[in-house]
Amino acid sequence: MRRQYRIGSAITVACFLSILLLLEGCSSTPHPSGVHFPITNGSHTLLPSERQRILIWGDPLLARVADEWLRSHHYSNILMFPQIPHRSSDRQVALAVATEANAEFVLILEREELKEEALIQTNCGALFNITVDVRGLSVERGGSVLRGNAHYPHCVERNDQTFQNLTCQALATA
Repeated sequence: MRRQYRIGSAITVACFLSILLLLEGCSSTPHPSGVHFPITNGSHTLLPSERQRILIWGDPLLARVADEWLRSHHYSNILMFPQIPHRSSDRQVALAVATEANAEFVLILEREELKEEALIQTNCGALFNITVDVRGLSVERGGSVLRGNAHYPHCVERNDQTFQNLTCQALATA
């Protein structure tokens, strides 16, 4: 009798574990990856000194984040024009404004928000594939001297926190 009870108990436990394993395999759509950190790339040939006047040119949210990031890294002579409507990719206009404002360096901030083509997700549904790009221009040289880029490998929520994280990562990478 004890032997039948043990066999019956073992079968019950085995069935229970099998059901748990099957249910685990049928869970709702899991997070696409365990990766929660952005992918970054960047380089520089020249960095501004802490004393140089830096013009921040771009999206107002990204500009505020860049201003805070630069100040926390001991840059203090910062000019911002986030309220002026402009295309941040217009390099010549940014350099002209910097020259007029006696800035020696321009930091251009751009963002891209797509509904598809994240690295590990082809369709974002209600989420977004977001990228933040940072370019630094030397007014004296008239050309690009630094660049940084940050994006998540999966689709994310479009909110201030996402843009703040990506902006800081792009700046740090540059």
